[in-house]
Amino acid sequence: MLLIITDAYSKWIEVKVTTSMTTSATIALLDELFASYGIPITVVSDNGTNFTSTEFKSFLRMAGVKFHKLTAPYHPSTNGQAERSVQTVKSALKAMGTTRCNIQCNLNIFLRQYRRALHSTTGQPPCQLFLGRNIRTRMNLLLPEDISVRIYQQQKNKLDSSFREFSVSQSVYFRSYNLRMDKWVAGVISARLGDIHYEVDYNGKKCKRHVDHARVPGLSDKNSCMNNKPDPYGLRLSSESTPITVTSRSEVQEQPSSPDVLSNSGCERSINPNGNLDTNGTTTPLTLPRRSTRTRKPRIILTPDSS
Repeated sequence: MLLIITDAYSKWIEVKVTTSMTTSATIALLDELFASYGIPITVVSDNGTNFTSTEFKSFLRMAGVKFHKLTAPYHPSTNGQAERSVQTVKSALKAMGTTRCNIQCNLNIFLRQYRRALHSTTGQPPCQLFLGRNIRTRMNLLLPEDISVRIYQQQKNKLDSSFREFSVSQSVYFRSYNLRMDKWVAGVISARLGDIHYEVDYNGKKCKRHVDHARVPGLSDKNSCMNNKPDPYGLRLSSESTPITVTSRSEVQEQPSSPDVLSNSGCERSINPNGNLDTNGTTTPLTLPRRSTRTRKPRIILTPDSS
């Protein structure tokens, strides 16, 4: 059995499949609709026992319905709009060859098309008057895109240059949340799961990471490269660079005369036994750090015994 409800203003139709037409079953279906779309002011129904019972009247009064009108006995045309909806639904289901197994599926197909089609009385789709918008169906794929959608896509394409992206098989450092491992671990991008999610391969294990939790080796702060600041995770080292070894000044002076080229964030620096590090490849003489020449006096500690 079907419980068919229609909106008098917009011609919106709701169809509920039920196996019982008792008062409690009818109240449960109407309560679900009231929760979805709100409480109507007036309810018009026939003279069925499930609509004229005291329990149903009490439900409408407690829900907030002001008026409950009943049709004249043996005169279905009094509620002609509901009867027209019943005939429309029955004709559609019969034309679709509906059975007990596919009744709900066929109802969904019919309602999707009925609610977005122009109504002969109002001249507008029921969804436009009932929801204030047109519902989207598969037929929208044949229509040209809306201008707002095109503008959004163009703006997104222009901003894609600022988004961080990684390519498949690219070496990255990704964030590790294992307390027994380092904070940043080297891995390889194995797949792109979305705009901001990637799958990283680490020793045969697949890890899903956000783009904010991945970094490219060799791309770090340029100022850190120029100021020779330490890099705790080795993110500025490229795959072709040599490890950095921190040595004392005396050990640098004892190195051979051949310069060692160090690639650090795209900056090539030369190490000369008789000179300092320079970013443009030239060398300058080593100078000791400037020390203060003022006389340092010992601290005077005030004790209770001192005069």
